[in-house]
Amino acid sequence: MQHISSLTDFYSNATQKTNSLAVQLEVLSMSLHPYSREQKLHQIDSLRQSSTSKESSNEVS
Repeated sequence: MQHISSLTDFYSNATQKTNSLAVQLEVLSMSLHPYSREQKLHQIDSLRQSSTSKESSNEVS
């Protein structure tokens, strides 16, 4: 059982480090670009909608 516990701890630590790195990268990215997080989310949603529209128009053709 000790082996499973150490694997769980390892996974937990790795996940926390990954999440921490992701947050740090997001903060760095936000500091380098003048857009707010909300503006970026809106832009991502807009890109998703346009790609979905293109995919559906390609299916009809």
